Amino acid sequence: MEIRILELIEGAKKAEGLTVIIDVFRAFSLECYLYARGASAVFPAGSVEEARRLKQAHPEYLLIGERGGRRCEGFDYGNSPSQTRDVDLSGKKIVHTTSAGTQGIVNAMHAEEILTGSLVNARAVADYISGR
Repeated sequence: MEIRILELIEGAKKAEGLTVIIDVFRAFSLECYLYARGASAVFPAGSVEEARRLKQAHPEYLLIGERGGRRCEGFDYGNSPSQTRDVDLSGKKIVHTTSAGTQGIVNAMHAEEILTGSLVNARAVADYISGR
């Protein structure tokens, strides 16, 4: 297995094969908690505008995201696990956009498979990779 460590958006653009996009504290920790609270899908969006277009096409979707660390105007929640702590997300589909983590996903266009990594799911990611 060849391991390459690439950084930031430019690194994501060069990623190939199995790719782990890491956002240690917020974006992908939040996504772990969204699924734990029952979300059925989380769609990454590269921009606030793209997130809003998805919401317009699917009014039942929730919008979660931030720019500059602040919740985007008109969004249901910001990018913090604490903001959805007591929310039942059973069956909900979510559009998620951030300044960092989701940018890695949308820019990893040449990746065969993308995993998201955080402190919350580090063991699960490592187990998945070692099992391949």
